[in-house]
Amino acid sequence: MRTAVLGFIEAERGRFFLVLPVAMGAAILGYFALPAEPPLWLGLVLVGGSGVALCAGWRHPVARFAAALALAGALGFARAEWRTWAAPPLLMVPTGPTEVTGTVRDIQSLPGGLRVTIDAPSLDAGPPRRRQIRLRLRANNQNAVAPGDRIATYALLFPPDRPAYPGAFAPDRQDFFDDIGADGIALGGVQIVTPARPDRLGETLARLRATIAATIMATLPPATGSVAVTLLTGDEQAIPAPERQDFIAAGLAHILAVAGLHVGIVMGLAFGAVRWALTRHERTALHLPAKSLAAVAALAAGGAYAALTGAHLPILRSLAMAALVTLGILFGRRALSLRGLALAALAIMLITPEAVVTAGFQMSFSAVLALIAGYAALPAGCRHGEGWRRVPAHLGGLALTSLLAGGASMPFAAYQFSQIEPYWIPANLIAVPLTALYVLPLGLAALALMPLHLAWLALVPMGWGLSVIVWLTGQIAAWPAALLRVPPMPPAAPLLIAAGLICLCIWRSPVRLAGVALLAAGIAVGLSARPPDVLLSADARLIAIRDGGQVWLIAAPRASPIVAAQWQNVWPRLPLVAGDCGGAGCAIGRVFLVRGDLSACPAAAVLVASAPIGLSCRLTIIDRKAAFENGAIAAWLTSRGVFLRTDRQVQGERPWTAPWPAPAAPD
Repeated sequence: MRTAVLGFIEAERGRFFLVLPVAMGAAILGYFALPAEPPLWLGLVLVGGSGVALCAGWRHPVARFAAALALAGALGFARAEWRTWAAPPLLMVPTGPTEVTGTVRDIQSLPGGLRVTIDAPSLDAGPPRRRQIRLRLRANNQNAVAPGDRIATYALLFPPDRPAYPGAFAPDRQDFFDDIGADGIALGGVQIVTPARPDRLGETLARLRATIAATIMATLPPATGSVAVTLLTGDEQAIPAPERQDFIAAGLAHILAVAGLHVGIVMGLAFGAVRWALTRHERTALHLPAKSLAAVAALAAGGAYAALTGAHLPILRSLAMAALVTLGILFGRRALSLRGLALAALAIMLITPEAVVTAGFQMSFSAVLALIAGYAALPAGCRHGEGWRRVPAHLGGLALTSLLAGGASMPFAAYQFSQIEPYWIPANLIAVPLTALYVLPLGLAALALMPLHLAWLALVPMGWGLSVIVWLTGQIAAWPAALLRVPPMPPAAPLLIAAGLICLCIWRSPVRLAGVALLAAGIAVGLSARPPDVLLSADARLIAIRDGGQVWLIAAPRASPIVAAQWQNVWPRLPLVAGDCGGAGCAIGRVFLVRGDLSACPAAAVLVASAPIGLSCRLTIIDRKAAFENGAIAAWLTSRGVFLRTDRQVQGERPWTAPWPAPAAPD
């Protein structure tokens, strides 16, 4: 046994550092899975204790490694605690028309108008609040507002939404860490109290983005102009919903999400252009470090592009990776490596620990991990071709890149979005080179020509390339089974898949083959998930009841269509059929749908209603009162009884959830 351990240590020398971000990420996930907020001192105690253990076991390699893992996990746990503690408290959203006053921080173009983000808002002439408010403006006032303006208007405000079903995406948690307190709709005109001051960098960038978007939309039609706006400003809200869905079905949604691909293209173009210019003259080629200067220029171009497109988390994550690549070039080290990926992951988790639970973090790091490990495993002769062989080698490289990146990120996309796009490889073979070599270079040229009012010279041909991509997405989206919906997975499935992928990619010895078993176990757990038999939304306006080969969907007035659309993913292979029943209600299998006053308890396992059920029965009751106390509710009917799962059980009592009311005492 000792010999095997020593052999493993020797074979994996230099790889143990790669486990540190895994330990940190696992601790952060553990923090977010807690049912209640831990005491703030707990993280500090864990960091101090693991630090002492590291010092005590420094001379013993195994003890040092174990203590380093504990310290990485403790740092992640403590940072997540402090990140939550430092966030502003939840905004108490008033009901009814409210006067909102504040400074416009950002403007987004939506298919039907504009949405503004208001910083430091005051509600009904009260003190400024620390959380921002997003308002959708009326069409007759949306053109008069600019970033930096202090505005006043009356609006209806709504608190962050709760998850559509227990275990679904949590909009309230995302809004909590994004400092969003409420969304709303402007009821009337917008009054500009104080015009924007031109000396603030953030507001200047926001006005620049608005100007770029207006120029593009005035030159190109909406179908291609909205995509161009996304690529050059980072604002993807203007893309029509059917067109966005085609991109998703074709496996090209990553083209609309400005992140690593776009930063890589911009930096690659800048690197190539600067290095080419510096090597045109013999003196500069011989006396200047052309490669290092080109790397610095590329990093500056990437930073400028990140600032222009909003500097949101995915692009900052990509820029951090690019900075490590640049440092590797400057110091003569390998540019892309697993160690660099590990450093980037550690940095991002320490800055924004909440990113670990997001789709962008999980999908991007799994894709890059698979790409680095996959290309490192290829024989050197397979990576490059010579002469005419360069063309098939290049096409094979594109296919392999799509296969590795798409295959590694697909399980996490299935977990986060409950869908799989099987045709991502052919779509990316065409769209990615077209974007990298034609569309985005012309977009950058259009930005350079805008001060001269000649942007149309580049925007028009850019639109030709975008029209090809839009046509391609429409064609692929029409293919059979272009978008496969999968039922929600339990959290254990992506955890096992992530563990298997990490094991396969970071280890050299035969131990890596254990990753295959972990991947298989994760897939098996994901496929074994059984959808619930009953769902009740958090506002009790939607009820779904599975009845054999179909699902009844009962919607009350003003029910959320967004929640109904997410419920379709719960039963991907069953149709949701609108239905209802009159009188006091009706039986649907073992479930009784209550629609009126009951005089006696029916013979059923579950009573479900969109209104409070006043009758006291020895049955499982799921009604508006239960939803008010527990959020969305799911029920499974088994031979051993009824099993309930609520949003309150999943999210717990955390700072990002609105206070849960105390359950009423039983009669």
